[in-house]
Amino acid sequence: MWMKLLRPAFLLLILANLLFYIWAQGYLGPRDDGREPLRLVQQLVPEKLRLVAAEKPVAQNPPQPVAVLPEACRVISGLDLVEATRIEKAETEKVESKGLNFVVKPGESAQSYWVHIPSLGSAQAAEKKADELRRRGLVDFSIMPEGSPSKFAISLGLFKNAELANGYLQSLAKRGVKSAKIQAREEPSAQAQLEVRGPVDLLSKRLPELVAGNTAVSLNNCLEVPKGTGP
Repeated sequence: MWMKLLRPAFLLLILANLLFYIWAQGYLGPRDDGREPLRLVQQLVPEKLRLVAAEKPVAQNPPQPVAVLPEACRVISGLDLVEATRIEKAETEKVESKGLNFVVKPGESAQSYWVHIPSLGSAQAAEKKADELRRRGLVDFSIMPEGSPSKFAISLGLFKNAELANGYLQSLAKRGVKSAKIQAREEPSAQAQLEVRGPVDLLSKRLPELVAGNTAVSLNNCLEVPKGTGP
């Protein structure tokens, strides 16, 4: 009985496979336009493409601008070089002065004019010349010691300007001293200024504490040189 039922089922399966083959080969008409290869071709139509700009993501927490504190420059005058250097070093290391920039500005060197007789080569020659000067009535002079850069020279006077030095040189010539010379010299200044730059509020708080009780010093604004100007 089972054999009689299996035979028709087997024949139906063969017939279904045959029909599927005929349909797949297109013998029964055009294939379905909805098949996957044809649908992909229909999707790629260039004239229907449209570019859309991507939207920029909105920042959840936009960065806040950093506040820039106004800065200024002050100068402490009336200090000597040693004191200005000491303050600059001490304040740079203090926490309460953090944010301030200290710069020592030495004072301008002073120029002087030295009237002298150049080195005579030995102590004996210098003493001999000194005796000659005494005979001519000069007493205000000195022999430079051996350890000096101008050893065995005879110093006759130091003057602040060239006019005074030339006037004394002429008076020496009238007294018969012909070998004296004038030499311009740069004398380093012992004075200094302390320039301080930083935020205005910190300058206003810290600088009065530095100069408090010192009547010899003064506190002023820095003299800024305009841009594009020469010395």
